[in-house]
Amino acid sequence: MRQLLQTRQCPNCDLRGANLMDTNLFKANLAGANLEGAYLAGVNLFGANLQNANLSRASFYLAILVNADLSGAQLVGTRLTLSNLVNANLAGANLENAVLKGANMIDVNLSGANLKGADLDRANLSGANLSQTLFDESRQP
Repeated sequence: MRQLLQTRQCPNCDLRGANLMDTNLFKANLAGANLEGAYLAGVNLFGANLQNANLSRASFYLAILVNADLSGAQLVGTRLTLSNLVNANLAGANLENAVLKGANMIDVNLSGANLKGADLDRANLSGANLSQTLFDESRQP
């Protein structure tokens, strides 16, 4: 945790269950990191690299993920309520059963992502790339 806070570099780190509420991780490198169950409410991950990270069951309430790279990330059951994901890359990400209520997802890349069971209530998907994205038939936007 100290390494991440000092250098914003922590690829492949094990940060399961970490409390990073309101932390400034602008352009941090967390590629391949394990943040399963972490508390990330209000965190600033603008431009961060979260490729192939495990973010399952993490809480990102009101988080800033603008321009973040979450391609291939595991976000199963993750709470992204009211988060800002403008222009984020979620290509191939697994968002099964994720909560995206009110999330700002303008111009997000969700190509090949899994959104089965995801809660997209009031999420703004304007301009989103949804090619080959998996949805529950009853929940398609």
